[in-house]
Amino acid sequence: MKTRVTITLDPEVHRQAKKTARKKHTTVSGLIESLLQAESAPVKRKGIVASMVGSASLRTPVPGTDPLHDALAAKHLR
Repeated sequence: MKTRVTITLDPEVHRQAKKTARKKHTTVSGLIESLLQAESAPVKRKGIVASMVGSASLRTPVPGTDPLHDALAAKHLR
């Protein structure tokens, strides 16, 4: 069962809310409800990218053994 709530909006914000709700084929109430649900939903990190975050580390080459690294370091790490 839904509860009726009264809110006060600036007229320009109300116009924008109506415009956005029309684009999303919903009502202003539905728009506000979905925004509040999205805001309070826990952040879920799933998938291959999330599982890989933090799993790699960069190597530190011995100076003089990697010409490309030496050239890039000389150019960018002054």
